[in-house]
Amino acid sequence: MSGPLESIRVIDFTENMAGPFGTMILGDQGADVIKVESLTGDAIRNSGSGSSKMGSYFANLNRSKRSLAINLRTTEGRALLNTLFDSADVVVQSFRPAAAQRLGLDSKSVTPGRPTLIHASIVGFGATGPLAGRPVYDHVIQAASGMADLQRESIDDVPHLVRHGLVDKSTGYVLAQSICAALVERNRSGFGTALEISMLDVAVSLMWPDGMMDRTALEPELRLPAAAMTFRLTPTSDGHVALVVLTPVQWSGLVNACGIDEVTDGKHGSATSTMEPGEVLRAARAIIAKLPSSEVVRRLSENDVPCSAVVSLDDVVSQPQILENGTLIEYLHPLIGPIRQPRAIPQFPSMKDADIQPAPGLGDNSREILSELGIDDATIDGLISSGVVGTPFSI
Repeated sequence: MSGPLESIRVIDFTENMAGPFGTMILGDQGADVIKVESLTGDAIRNSGSGSSKMGSYFANLNRSKRSLAINLRTTEGRALLNTLFDSADVVVQSFRPAAAQRLGLDSKSVTPGRPTLIHASIVGFGATGPLAGRPVYDHVIQAASGMADLQRESIDDVPHLVRHGLVDKSTGYVLAQSICAALVERNRSGFGTALEISMLDVAVSLMWPDGMMDRTALEPELRLPAAAMTFRLTPTSDGHVALVVLTPVQWSGLVNACGIDEVTDGKHGSATSTMEPGEVLRAARAIIAKLPSSEVVRRLSENDVPCSAVVSLDDVVSQPQILENGTLIEYLHPLIGPIRQPRAIPQFPSMKDADIQPAPGLGDNSREILSELGIDDATIDGLISSGVVGTPFSI
């Protein structure tokens, strides 16, 4: 792989979404990411539409990596790890603290004698405290962080989950950014560091600026509703639109787009100066409800009001702006067939779509990785035949 992280080796022991998403970003940017799996593989290998050999969920999180399958419960498998760690710049793991310690993957086990190594751990709630060590998924952290409560609708007063792995993917971004920062620090100091990223901390930090803006000042002079309350769609005659009005120019644009002066029958001499924001919104929504989404977007756009019709999942891939941006790429995956994915963002000049490395099959690269570590063919054959190492032909 080419890219700004070329020559950086990352040993990846993460599964599911948070860790793999973060390490995929590093791989897309040129790092040599070695995904170390058990002989049964990542639990999500067959999740999502795809083929009997790989699901799209796994393919969307493990592009730009190589797969090494090892039985870490064997003495020989653990010995291989030491050789692997000696070749690494970064080690990432997402086991629960007790399991990481048992497998020898925690920072206290991995970093001694390797002063330049960067070790990153993802934990759910935290490494200590009353909830430490409990199993989590994105859904659980959304509930524990208040994020689900933030989605509560006044219609039914019921909390809701955001219907995608928002916390997982945010944790992945934090992981990738933190590792890059640690690499910069190592370049300056000559030493690596140990990082610990809590999904709960990420969720709270992610939600705080707007979702908790009315719970930030401990003794506020003014109490105002959070900006999160503006995240509501406006119905049209054939769907929904999202629109946002914050500045005076945008409020005036909304009034003009909807012709609110006319529908108020001259009740106010100047609608923009005398009508309360709530009155303007109610009047605008009543008008918008009678118009098709395309007409609403046309009128609002002509008046420079930020807006968009709600695009269906089926239509996202053909949305004109997404096509113009070149957001999506298509290529042939050896196990799934033709697939479509978002390209890496941002695009560095040294990165090329032609260099894309599809998500690997389980143990696809075991032999070549061990050979790179200086292990001879006869020894590799013995490790494979004894069930210490897996390849596509032995698993």
